[in-house]
Amino acid sequence: MIGKILLGMTLASVVVMKDGIIEVNVQEKHDGGSHVHLYVPATLATWGVHMAPEERLREHLRHSREHLAVARIALHELEKVPDALLVEVESPTEHVRVETRHGSFVVDVDDAGETVHVAVPIRAARKVIEDLEAQAPAS
Repeated sequence: MIGKILLGMTLASVVVMKDGIIEVNVQEKHDGGSHVHLYVPATLATWGVHMAPEERLREHLRHSREHLAVARIALHELEKVPDALLVEVESPTEHVRVETRHGSFVVDVDDAGETVHVAVPIRAARKVIEDLEAQAPAS
């Protein structure tokens, strides 16, 4: 019985972890500010495409097929390259970095009001784009 439970937990872990983990960390900098730090299986994002109301999704995707193709190709190519800084913006009041790191898109924002860190596995983002592309109606 314990073996079956462990096997089930292992298989569930593999299914959930195959796309990686999305990390979101937001810290407000004022007194009493909120701090949210989440780790979410990226598989939930891919499942979300299939759970969205089909008619509304098709409406939004009607004119996006070409953009989705470009995004899919870009994500596929980004999976092949080593870690890289894509964008960095510094001003007296904020600092923004967008980079690829360990197979994920990482966005870090630090300004007077909050610090934000978001990391999304590139593979999971590509899978979401592919799923959206498959559901996009022909133009």
